[in-house]
Amino acid sequence: MKRFPLYLLLLTLLACGNKNEEVKPNDLVDTADTGQVKTLWVKKLDKTEKAFGYKLIPATMNDQLYVATQTGKVYALSASTGATLWEVDLATEISAGPGVGATILVVGGPEGQVMALDIDTGSLLWQTNVTSEVLSPPVIDRNKVVIRTQDGRIYGFSIQNGQRDWSFDTNIPNLTLRGNSTPIAKGGRVYVGFDNGKVAALNIQDGSVLWQQNVINSQGKTEIDRIADIDGDIDVVATDLYISSAADKTMSVATESGRALWSQNIGSVTGVTVSRRSLYLSDNQSVVHQLNRTDGSRGWSQDQLLNRSLTKPSFYLGDVVVGDYQGYVHFLDGESGAILNRTRVGDDYFFHAPVVVGDTIYVYNADGTLAALQYNK
Repeated sequence: MKRFPLYLLLLTLLACGNKNEEVKPNDLVDTADTGQVKTLWVKKLDKTEKAFGYKLIPATMNDQLYVATQTGKVYALSASTGATLWEVDLATEISAGPGVGATILVVGGPEGQVMALDIDTGSLLWQTNVTSEVLSPPVIDRNKVVIRTQDGRIYGFSIQNGQRDWSFDTNIPNLTLRGNSTPIAKGGRVYVGFDNGKVAALNIQDGSVLWQQNVINSQGKTEIDRIADIDGDIDVVATDLYISSAADKTMSVATESGRALWSQNIGSVTGVTVSRRSLYLSDNQSVVHQLNRTDGSRGWSQDQLLNRSLTKPSFYLGDVVVGDYQGYVHFLDGESGAILNRTRVGDDYFFHAPVVVGDTIYVYNADGTLAALQYNK
C-alpha cells in the first residue's frame, strides 16, 4: 500500500494542473488588526521530527489540558495558567492523542501501541497493541476505548482493562493520503470515514454495523485520480453527519441511514467545522469556505491564504480561527470571511485546528510550542 504525505501529493497535483506556474504559498499581507489577540500563556515542549500525519491534539476536561509529545511525554496542565500538574515519560514514540474520558487518558503510537493512563496521576493502567500505526486520537465513550488504525481497522477495547471487545475492518485503496479522520461517538454509535470514500456507523458496544455507505465516488482513470480519502474531521449535529473528502466533495448524510442529503464540489483533507447555521472548511488549496449547514449553499470564500497549508477552521465566538504552516494563527470574520487579525505561535505547522474551549483557544505546533490565546473583537 502506498501512503503519500499530504502536502507533497497535493502540491504535485496542483503543479500538474498549473504547468506554467510555480505553486507557492501566498505571502501574508498586512491586516487592519481589528480587535486584540491576547496570549494567556506559552509552554515549550519537545520538538517533533518526521511526524507527518501525527495528530497530537490537546484535549481538555475539568479545567485541565492534556497534551502528548512525539518523544513519549504526556502532560496534565492547568488550562488557565499552563502550570504542570503531572508529567510522565512513556519512553515510546506517540503519534496520536490524547483521548480523554472521566477517569482515563489514552494515546497511540506508530508501532500500534495503545497506552491508557490514570487521568488524575498519569500512572499506566494498561497497554495493548493493534495491527498498524495509530494516527487519530483514541475515542472514549460508554466504557469503550475506540482505536482507528492506518490499515482501515477500528477496534473497541474495554476501558477497565484494555481487553479487545470487537473489531471492524474495511478494504482501503492501494494509494491513499497519509492520515486518518477521528471517529465520532454519539448516542451509542461510532461514525467513521475511511480512505475508500465510505462512511460507517457502528454500535459502540459490540462493533456491529448499523449502516455502511459509499458516499464519495471517485471514478478517475488513475490511482491518483481515484483518491477519495476522508481524512479530516467529521461532525454530527442532531441527525445530520457532515464530511469532506480529498476528492473535492463535502456532504451531509443522514445519521440513521447514511443517505446523502446534499453535496458540494469543494473538498478538504482537514475536515469540517459546524456551527448552528454554517459549515466551515479549508479546501485543498487553503481557501476557506462558509457553507449553509442546512442545504450546502455557498456563502463567503477567503483566498488570501492560498496554499498556506491551513488547518481546519475552528468556530470562535461567532468568528473563525485557522492556523498555517509557519505557525501563524489567523482570525476571520464569521459573517464575511475578512481577515481581522493574526498572531504567531512558534514557527512550524500545527498538529491540528485550534482547540476552542469557551473563550480560550489552544494551539500546538510541531516545534513544541503550546499556547493559550484569547481574541477580543
